[in-house]
Amino acid sequence: MKASGFTILGLLGIGGYKDASRESIELARYWLDKADLTERADDPAGDLPYGAQRRLEIARAMCTGPKLLCLDEPAAGLNPKESLALNTLLRSIRKESETSILLIEHDMSVVMEISDHVVVLEYGRKISDGTPAHVKSDPKVIAAYLGVDDEEEAAKIAGGVV
Repeated sequence: MKASGFTILGLLGIGGYKDASRESIELARYWLDKADLTERADDPAGDLPYGAQRRLEIARAMCTGPKLLCLDEPAAGLNPKESLALNTLLRSIRKESETSILLIEHDMSVVMEISDHVVVLEYGRKISDGTPAHVKSDPKVIAAYLGVDDEEEAAKIAGGVV
């Protein structure tokens, strides 16, 4: 980071330190705004509601300028309102940045709303792969996650023989 190379000069207020500091603050403000946290900018992170803490974590990660943002169940434990705020932030990242998102998530409202491509695993085995519309209508996904009444029907769906 440029700013760390100018530590002595930074103490004296010389060189690129002031510019780097100003740019960092502007970037932080931008992502706080995107995460709808500007009004809480001076609050300790631990004092924020759980959903806001999740959005703050993502905003902090985005300040590093990642090419790939890896998220492991960011909607876990969120209520529907918090999930909607998370979706809004993730859609904004997809639309306005060059950052790709790798998402591991069980909340299908989040997955289907922000994904271009979905891979579904069941006990570590891939059972479906494609667009959200394709995956949503895949009989294997329906059988695995929504269940079926009849074992024979489940075997047909899974491609097995009864």
